[in-house]
Amino acid sequence: MFIDTHAHFEMCLEERKATEEDMLSSLKENNVTYAVQISTEVKTFDWSYKFSKRNKNIFFTIGIHPSSRATENDLISMSNFTQKVIEANDRDRLFGIGEIGLDYYRMRQPKDNQIRSFEYQLEIAKKFDLPVIIHSRDAKDETLKILKSKQPKKGLMHCFSGNGKAAKEVLDLGFFISFAGNLTYNKATDLHDAAKFVPLDRVMLETDAPFLTPVPLRGQKNVPEYVTHTYRFFAGLKNESINKIEDDIYNNFLNFVKVNP
Repeated sequence: MFIDTHAHFEMCLEERKATEEDMLSSLKENNVTYAVQISTEVKTFDWSYKFSKRNKNIFFTIGIHPSSRATENDLISMSNFTQKVIEANDRDRLFGIGEIGLDYYRMRQPKDNQIRSFEYQLEIAKKFDLPVIIHSRDAKDETLKILKSKQPKKGLMHCFSGNGKAAKEVLDLGFFISFAGNLTYNKATDLHDAAKFVPLDRVMLETDAPFLTPVPLRGQKNVPEYVTHTYRFFAGLKNESINKIEDDIYNNFLNFVKVNP
């Protein structure tokens, strides 16, 4: 079985003009057993939650992306929504708080706003004893500094983009590392080195769909079932069977969510 630990289903549905049923059928046909719907702004929380509730093999997150607006009211709404999910006894559907972090590449939000939002959301994760799903682009040092300061209980560095040295810094935090479709790109040699370095009990794989479509499908819009291509490429880098990679990532997934899907 395959697992896509990071996808934006609402964007995929809009991009492909497909139905929810069509997309879920495609997952089943490609043996993608579980997937995670990632929230990026307040207006996606309710859709993500209901999407997960409708589909037992879909988990979801609650979080405000560093490129999204995060006013004080937005952050309070996020905390209240998280409490609502916990009180509804739906903790087992909630993959974590994310995606949150820093993005100094796009800079769609001022740096100070990004840091304030990031730190506030880390506190929400600690309050509700939830893992965090981290986005960090061109902001590695500051991201790691804040994580070391706030010390979330558990975390996943989504769409890892560094080399082996950077991977070690993330692993030293006790985090898992997730690789996306850009791992399959020929010129991504730093990523290849990092993937070889990361131990199999600390890795997950994702699509970040509809972005970062893997080889051999580059040029198309990404969808969650394409995670199978990243699995196969990763297995080749590790010189392991695809079945072993599937089993290890499944066990990591269970360890992360701490529930039995």
